[in-house]
Amino acid sequence: MTTTTAPAAYEPTIRESPNRALGLTIGTVVLLLGAVALFTENMGAFFDTTGGRLGPWNVNPALVVVWLLAGAALILGGASNRGSARALNATVGVVFVVFGVLGFIVRDTELNLLAFNLGDDITHLVAGGLLVLTAVGAERRRR
Repeated sequence: MTTTTAPAAYEPTIRESPNRALGLTIGTVVLLLGAVALFTENMGAFFDTTGGRLGPWNVNPALVVVWLLAGAALILGGASNRGSARALNATVGVVFVVFGVLGFIVRDTELNLLAFNLGDDITHLVAGGLLVLTAVGAERRRR
């Protein structure tokens, strides 16, 4: 009786996987930004439309929660495996791109429930664009 075992599937290291590396990098930045934003004064109510000022960003408690959750998800995905990192990068990236576009539309209205300003919009568009582009095209299968 002969038993054969299939070799384990190759899992690229963080250095070899653009999705894992970018997920960890952007996740860390977003998580730290959310953590620092917790100490912003005068953020207002949870969905305050003006929020408090944190450098170039406006933040309210709802946006801080989004940043903390997104950062944690990206870090967990990047630390696990290529497939998880790619899926989370794509998901968070699309959400951030939508936030970036939506920010231009709802700014200075009562619908601006996450207190978006130009700094928020640009940050969301850049981070989201990088995440989506990396998820879509950067990972190559190694043999």
